[in-house]
Amino acid sequence: MTAAPDISAILARHIETADVPAQARAVTRRAVIDAIGVMTAASGLGEGCDAFVALARDSGESGRCCVFGFDFRTSPVMAAFANGAMAHALDFEDTHDATLVHPHAAVVPAALAIAEHIGGVSGRDFLDAVAIGADLSCRLALGLTESVEKRGFYFIPMLSAYGAAAAAARLLKLSEHQIVQSLALASCQAVFSDALVSYPPSHLRAVRDGFSARAGVTAALLAGRGLEAFARPIEGPGGLYANFARGQFDATRILDALGERYEGTTVSFKPWPSCRGTHAFVEAALLLRGEHGFDPPDIERIDVTVSPFFAVLCEPAAQKARPKTAIDAKFSIPFTVALALAQGDVGLQDFAKERLADPALHGLADKVHHAVETSWTLDQSTRGVLALSLTGRGKVSREVIDPLGHPRNPMDESAMRRKLENCLAVARHPLDAAAARGLTERLEGIEGVADVRAVFGASR
Repeated sequence: MTAAPDISAILARHIETADVPAQARAVTRRAVIDAIGVMTAASGLGEGCDAFVALARDSGESGRCCVFGFDFRTSPVMAAFANGAMAHALDFEDTHDATLVHPHAAVVPAALAIAEHIGGVSGRDFLDAVAIGADLSCRLALGLTESVEKRGFYFIPMLSAYGAAAAAARLLKLSEHQIVQSLALASCQAVFSDALVSYPPSHLRAVRDGFSARAGVTAALLAGRGLEAFARPIEGPGGLYANFARGQFDATRILDALGERYEGTTVSFKPWPSCRGTHAFVEAALLLRGEHGFDPPDIERIDVTVSPFFAVLCEPAAQKARPKTAIDAKFSIPFTVALALAQGDVGLQDFAKERLADPALHGLADKVHHAVETSWTLDQSTRGVLALSLTGRGKVSREVIDPLGHPRNPMDESAMRRKLENCLAVARHPLDAAAARGLTERLEGIEGVADVRAVFGASR
């Protein structure tokens, strides 16, 4: 195993005592607002979410914690479970492009569950906890030095459980030792097989963060009651990297600028509700459509150049051209490109069953051919090139290096607000304009509230 300092203790000390910079808190507020909108939208559109919500409701567990889009309260564990399932169900939440971790999908539901459970948590303390948890998930991913997917694990939601535990532990004001135990207890609950990625009917790809959020909340609550698991859960002989990465990791990357740079502040916000790996191609399709004014029948052939990491979004070709579920369609470059070229947008309603069965979209998706650019490294994984061969007009192409939503190509505030409003409009119980405006204003002012429970009253 790579020689390393006591990383678990260093991280736990940071989680307990970190003074989060104002800039990190400001970006975290934006991420929280985005996450609340996405979870609320999933109450109306998310595949597989109803099972989690029903389990939370039918559990009979009493509590103070809301489930977004629904009118009941439950325990912190069950609220984190249901809200966590909705956090990724639409694949519309933010992404840390450098690692492809979704750092807020489990952390926000976990932090909110604890904040509502204990009460009296200020908006500033809530945002600090979310920033710390999101940072941890990203740092653990940065520490990887080889692909764990090659060994059968689906690592992204596994790492989210550690971030959720960190956020929950911070709000519970656990000690350094208890935080280490929280991370250990989280590790005992969150293991995902990458087989779910290649199983077309799988709902688990969509609702995975419910398990990670629940694991984090459960871990922190148990550690706070004195439960002991084991020592050194990150770098130890039975820890995260030993168990899942053959002991290979880079301690420097995990600890670099800890407390100074918060990785959650470098997330990309999604303008389209699909896998981040599709976005370069959606953006390129929309740009080419606007610049050249062609109609779908004019397209003879579609060529895409993808990074090695996202070749899976084009393979197997037959499955990607005919996705059977919304989440499978969201993980398809052929289908999302077809949507963008056919209608000039990719929206929340575009992954319904009738759209998946649309022969016009199938015809465009069948024209997609892909090539893998092996020189593109992981930090260039969301890069892409789209080329269209047009009848009588030759070939037009566009490369997108940093897709829209990236910090170097950001969505502006008006676009972010429109996204939130669109999400609230498709909830199980849609919010009218006045209610949506009121929730938006409360969310934007969350840092100044004395108790975050006051912010979410109208969204339950």
